[in-house]
Amino acid sequence: MTNLEKQIDEILALRSIFDTKFRLLDDNNHYEILIDFDQIEPFIIRYNNEKFIINHLPAFTLIIHYHDKYPSDYPPSFMLSCFYFSKSSLQNLCQKLDNYSFIKDEVCVYDWIELIKHEITNELILQTKDDEQINDPRALNGYSNENIDQTYQSLINYNNEQHEKQFQNQLQTCLICTDIIPGMDFIRLHRCGHFYCQPCLNNYVRITLNNGKFGEKLHCPQNQCQKALLPNEIKQIIQDAQLYQKYERLTLQHALESMNNVIWCPRSVTNRKEK
Repeated sequence: MTNLEKQIDEILALRSIFDTKFRLLDDNNHYEILIDFDQIEPFIIRYNNEKFIINHLPAFTLIIHYHDKYPSDYPPSFMLSCFYFSKSSLQNLCQKLDNYSFIKDEVCVYDWIELIKHEITNELILQTKDDEQINDPRALNGYSNENIDQTYQSLINYNNEQHEKQFQNQLQTCLICTDIIPGMDFIRLHRCGHFYCQPCLNNYVRITLNNGKFGEKLHCPQNQCQKALLPNEIKQIIQDAQLYQKYERLTLQHALESMNNVIWCPRSVTNRKEK
């Protein structure tokens, strides 16, 4: 087989393996693969005086460019990109790929991907030590101390998105009625993370409102959970415009009555509060 034929076969194989994670770029000899890390050990990020456990990492990007001498004589050209790796960590990975035992006439991109997966450890993620003496142009988009806050926020957002996808795609048990239904049919409360089926929450909220509890007094139904439901959650749960208007009116009235710097307007026709 010619080099071109082997390159085409390798592209077809990689496309079938990585599916949407594989993307051809400007021509048939230039492409990128997004490498997922399924077995990463959870680690903690401390950001804005809070701790976040990270279980999911965004994909690592490997960019490949074929040349006429691949695979007969030399490996293909490549670049690495990952926003939560430092420049030096990416450069070290580039060197490891350079040192990989390339076998002439054998395609190697899949082996490179396995090598990258094997080399990724928690110690490399968000590593602060950098070696400015090395400047490998193949190491792209590594983070620096200047953009560390943005990097943290991106990791936290991605982790939350993956948790939510995982939750929605699995069967869950309602904490009230114990029915088992798909996660996408649950309502998960933002402040505490407890989740319930919509009928159970609807019934709970209506009973609680009828008992005169609203605003910050309308807590999650879980025993001893003191987190209040958000207004948009109330609206989603009850799906009743009139009842939600009542909830808003009572909440506003209670808030005004609890303020010490306002008094009722003496004109009963207005029935307003003034500062």
